[in-house]
Amino acid sequence: MQIQAVLFDMDGLMIDTERLSDQIWCEIGARYGLTITPADTALLRGRNRAGGRAAFLKRFGPDVPFDTMCDAVVGRLTALLARSVPLMPGLTELLEALRSRNVPMAVVSSTHRSLVENNLRVAGIRDFFSELVCGDMVRRSKPAPDIYLTAARQLNIPPQACLVLEDSYNGVRAGAAAGCITVMVPNMDPATPEMERLCRCIVPSLREVIPLLDQDL
Repeated sequence: MQIQAVLFDMDGLMIDTERLSDQIWCEIGARYGLTITPADTALLRGRNRAGGRAAFLKRFGPDVPFDTMCDAVVGRLTALLARSVPLMPGLTELLEALRSRNVPMAVVSSTHRSLVENNLRVAGIRDFFSELVCGDMVRRSKPAPDIYLTAARQLNIPPQACLVLEDSYNGVRAGAAAGCITVMVPNMDPATPEMERLCRCIVPSLREVIPLLDQDL
C-alpha cells in the first residue's frame, strides 16, 4: 500500500522525554513511599491518564494516589520542557522529507493536547502537522486502535494507507490494531518477537524511515 499520510507518536518517538519522565516518576513515587521501577513506568508508556491510572491501581493497589502523583510529574516535566524540548535524531530531516513530498502528517499522542501543543511549539515543529489527536480526545487509550482510527478519519485517508511511527509496545499494538502500516523505532522498549510480528519493519532511528517513503510497504 502506498503511504498517503504519516502519523507520529510524540513522547519517545519525536521528543526524547521518556527517560526524564521515568526519573521524575521515581522521585515523586518516593515521596509517597512507593518504589517505582523502570518496569512500573513502562506500564504508562503509550497510555493516556485513564489507562495509566488503571495500570497503576492494578500494580500498586486501589489506594495509590495516582492522580496527585501524575499532576506533580506533569507539572515538573512541563516546566522543564518549557525551556527546551530535546528532539530525537533524524526527526527534522524526516519532517522536511515528508513536507517536500506533500505527505500529510499528524501527531497521535496519549498525552493531553495542551502539553502536545506546547512541546511542538517550543520545539519549533508545530507547523508540520495538520492534525493533532491526543489522549484526552478519545475514550479508549492505546493499545486500543481508537486514537489512530480517529486520526485517519480526520485526515480523510484510509488507515491502511497511513504509516504509524511508534516507539512503545502499546503504541505499536494500537497502530497494528487500527490496520495501519506500523513501523517501530525502539527507544526505551526494545523490539520483541511480538513487535516484529505486528510491525512491517523495525528501524533504529527516524533517519531510516526516509528510504521507506518511496516503497510499497
